[in-house]
Amino acid sequence: MSKIEFQDIVRQFVLMIPAANAALRGVPDRPRLDFEAWPDRDSDLYDFFPMAFVRPILLPELNKEPVDREVLIACFEFIEGLANNEDDYIQGALYFEIYEQFLSGRDVMAKALEFSLPVTRSSLIRMLTEDYPETLREFDLKI
Repeated sequence: MSKIEFQDIVRQFVLMIPAANAALRGVPDRPRLDFEAWPDRDSDLYDFFPMAFVRPILLPELNKEPVDREVLIACFEFIEGLANNEDDYIQGALYFEIYEQFLSGRDVMAKALEFSLPVTRSSLIRMLTEDYPETLREFDLKI
């Protein structure tokens, strides 16, 4: 997956994630209008990720049994495109608004690791190694 450029984040989100338009319609007017005008309007990834992606799409899919593999593959391809962008702001938003949300449950983290592509998986393992070593030990990963 090639990197997603900052100015293309919302456009790629809508193109890549099947439920993106419905999720955006569920966001209250002010942030939604800013997200739709990305990057020309004053909007924030720290708002966009939880409001448009993580809470309405990603976490519900990770908590489903059985999961919708097609949706999760699309979600993790989107995340991987972002993870390939080395911009500090994007990396910080990924860490706090996406990666840390996988800590909400062992099954959620297990599925996130399963669906993660190489750069995202490496970032998750680094997060666990540096900040959550007990959680990492639970997964007995070969790193």
